[in-house]
Amino acid sequence: MKRLLLLGALCAAAPVWAQAILADIHARGELRVGSTGDYKPFSYRAGAADFIGLDVELASELAQALGVKLVIVPTSWPTLMSDFNAGKFDLAWSGISVTAERQKQALFSISYLRDGKTPITRCGNEARFQTLEQINQPGVRLIVNPGGTNERFARSYAPRAQLTVYPDNVTIFGQIIAGAADLMMTDAIETRLQQRLHPQLCAVHPDQPFDSAEKAILLPRDDAFKAWVDQWLGQRIADGKVQKGLERWLDFAWKLEPLRQAIDQRLLLAPAVARAKWNVQAPIEDLPREAQVIAAAVQQGRALGLPDELVEAVFKAQIEASKTVQRELYAKWKNERAGHFDDAPDLAKTIRPELDRITAQLLRSMADNQTTLKSAARNLRPLEASLLSPSAAKQALAPFSGK
Repeated sequence: MKRLLLLGALCAAAPVWAQAILADIHARGELRVGSTGDYKPFSYRAGAADFIGLDVELASELAQALGVKLVIVPTSWPTLMSDFNAGKFDLAWSGISVTAERQKQALFSISYLRDGKTPITRCGNEARFQTLEQINQPGVRLIVNPGGTNERFARSYAPRAQLTVYPDNVTIFGQIIAGAADLMMTDAIETRLQQRLHPQLCAVHPDQPFDSAEKAILLPRDDAFKAWVDQWLGQRIADGKVQKGLERWLDFAWKLEPLRQAIDQRLLLAPAVARAKWNVQAPIEDLPREAQVIAAAVQQGRALGLPDELVEAVFKAQIEASKTVQRELYAKWKNERAGHFDDAPDLAKTIRPELDRITAQLLRSMADNQTTLKSAARNLRPLEASLLSPSAAKQALAPFSGK
């Protein structure tokens, strides 16, 4: 009720043009939000259409207040403004820094966070990169992601350093760990989070960054619509929801996300497997094939330092969960007297290569989280596959439940 009253009050107070923007959003039944999906804790693309993080959560609340569906539109730092100007989304929300360059083309909401640029490097090297003078040296290998404020800052303040523009902001920190770069320049909040995710890395004076910048929502150039969004956002800042959300996403189990994603993706393939088998009336269970899959996983896991019995238990659980989904679908299709499925994939050419890819991801994420693996389920987000079959999802997570 409070939400409806707030929305009604805001709409009534908004001038005609702002109401026109809101009317357009309501007519579409969706709020389109541009997001890069590569900037924890604000926005992270956990799956093809699965974005998580503080800004995604706030965007969802805004869409809910409007009574429409949230649609996340993928964008990137190099294409952010061109995508915005092309009308691909209604607003952009992805830990975006307010800059004069962006303000020439758009408006920004009120700020919900202040941050600044600071280095992150391998632990033990912090003393080497305390100042911009130390960083701006020909022998320093500086790495940044392309198109955003990180690259602009590096080019402006460290032009003499050896600059590498690395295309993937998700895996860029691995380049520092591997020794391919000495440091990265990024927002202090990101350095704090990444040093938690990677014990080999240390943030350099994150409490005293080299500059200061505000985070805000990128908006169309219309003062009335900005006032509407500012009022909505201001209330969430005032009641502490933004700060509490930030703290929660900083503490989120980010390292476990690839594990959850691999389990989910594997189980979500079960309907396609079932359709392929149904078309040729093949049995769901294939024990020799299952044994081969488990044996291959055990061998791969051994190379990553994973115990044979753990890998065997995990993959047995994944196979049983998939069979549960397939059995449930077979029962449904028999009851419906379903015929041939034209969209059934080729098991050998399509499904098995994808399963091989997921197997590698699952094993890698298990190796990365060995110390917390047996109780990992309590820290995982719910599986999308639970909508297919709650019992199958429970089976798939059983080896990680700590029981």
